[in-house]
Amino acid sequence: LTTQEVNSGVFSIRSPQLPRALRTGESNVTFSTNPAWGKGSIHYSVYSAVQVPHDDFRIFVDDILRGQGPNTVNTTGFEEQELQLPPGTKEVTFAYRLNPFDLDSLPPAQPGRIDAVFLDDVYFVPS
Repeated sequence: LTTQEVNSGVFSIRSPQLPRALRTGESNVTFSTNPAWGKGSIHYSVYSAVQVPHDDFRIFVDDILRGQGPNTVNTTGFEEQELQLPPGTKEVTFAYRLNPFDLDSLPPAQPGRIDAVFLDDVYFVPS
């Protein structure tokens, strides 16, 4: 948790600062839905300040890629997003990757890139 960037309240979830010595790495946070909730949508606010090929941000539902990015440096702050989910228990994973293509050298980074993704206001709405 961090107070560095928040959409509302006091805290948000921030991807960790992975050491460049790792060369490549990944950090995930997973939310599970309750099977009693039925179908609906997961809502979240995301501030993605990443830039491919340096790093990227992806969203999976039950290990199936369901969304990406924005994988460009966002200097405007949080963006509200929604992802439709079918009924049953679902695992929604938000994944940050450092050097996702395992490149030996990277081009210069765009100004404003902070190697991070921030998640806030994650909640489920049944439909």
